[in-house]
Formats: sequence, C-alpha cells, structure tokens
Amino acid sequence: MRTPLRLRVLSAKDVVIEEIRALIYNGTMASGARISTDELAERFGVSRTPVRDALQQLSVEGLVTITPRVGVFVREISPQEITDVYQIKTALEPMMAAWAAERGTPEQRAAFRGAFDELERLARSDNVQEYVRALEERREALLAMARSDGLRDSFAVLDGRVRLLRFRNLSQPGRLIESAAQHRSIAEAIEAGDPDAAYIAMRDHMLDATARVRLLVVTAHPNGAPAPTAYSKLSQRTEGD
Repeated sequence: MRTPLRLRVLSAKDVVIEEIRALIYNGTMASGARISTDELAERFGVSRTPVRDALQQLSVEGLVTITPRVGVFVREISPQEITDVYQIKTALEPMMAAWAAERGTPEQRAAFRGAFDELERLARSDNVQEYVRALEERREALLAMARSDGLRDSFAVLDGRVRLLRFRNLSQPGRLIESAAQHRSIAEAIEAGDPDAAYIAMRDHMLDATARVRLLVVTAHPNGAPAPTAYSKLSQRTEGD
C-alpha cells in the first residue's frame, strides 16, 4: 500500500530563514548591508522573535554577522579572505578524497559512487539549492570514509565562510553540469579505491572552483550587485510518515 503523505507547514522561523537566505543569495541584501529586525518582521508579517531566531541560525551558517550592541549585517568576504580560505580548501579537500578512497570500505565507496546519479539529475534540472544540499551530504559521506576528526573540525570552520560563494558560483549558467562532471571523476576514483586518482580529481576540481569564485568577487557586476541566482523560495514541504 502506498505510504500516505502528510503536509508539513514550516514554522515561522523556518519560513523567515528561507526568505532571508533568498534575499542574500540573489543579492537583494548586498554584502555588508545592515539588517533591520523590525523591518524584516514587518515585511514577513511575523513578530521579532522568529526573525531574531532566524538570524542566529544564518549566523551559524556564515551568511550574516551579529555584533552585540552594533547590529546584524550581511557577511562580507574580502578577496584576500577568499584567497586564503580556498588555498586551505585546495590543500585539504584532495587529502580528504584520497583518504576516503584509501580508508573507506568497499560498501561505502560503492554507495558514494551510486549516489552520483541523484547529483547529476539535480544538475540537469538546474536546481542549485538542492544541488548544494546534495553536495553537503556527499561531503559528510567523504568525511565518514576519511575517518579524520581533524579534517571534520577544519571544514566546520571553513564551510561557513564559503557557503554563499559556493552558491553564487554554482548559479552561473552551465556550472552545475560542469561541477557534476568533476564530481563524477572524484566518485569513480574513490569507488576504485585509488587514492592518487582521487587526490588529483579533487585537486583539479578545487583549482577550477577557486578560479571561478575569485572571478565572481574581483569582477564588478555592471550594476554593482552580485550576479542573479536560481534560488527559489520554499514555503511548504511534503514527507512520508
């Protein structure tokens, strides 16, 4: 018998988080802009409490900066910080891929490769939001195979700094298909248990991502705003019981 679906309406906080993310991702809230809790509460028709809770969550995600007694701001990332963070990631992520290929069990490696079809489907559908979520799930799988608490702790610090940049990079026309092809090479090397090939495939992917992100930041957009993205608002979701 088919499993019945139930409609789950998001809480006020969840809806506000989605709305603010959308405004940041599409550049309506520019980097460095001050965020007014009162204005957002009025805009979304909610009290200040879910707005404050949403901003706390977005701070954890690295999208906003909260300075006590000063205010809340859309996080700014300087070109130098981008250079530093992506150089660190370019050093660490190939190591993670190599360790995953070397330390992961055959079952883990096969499952990781098997999940690629979903990533490719999302790339073809041009669903940036879900593609990024799928990438983050794959990162968890890689970390589980790499079995390194040090790597996990390092990425926990770095990822908040690059989440917005990752989204804007992947929102460029045709970028999802290119990204998926790069991840296919990584997955195939990991499934084969070849740490050297996994290292090289991830290194090449990171070098390409670094170049593209730098270009996004240092090249001024004609109207001074970030390039538009394909973010779409979610207000309701369904899930099986």
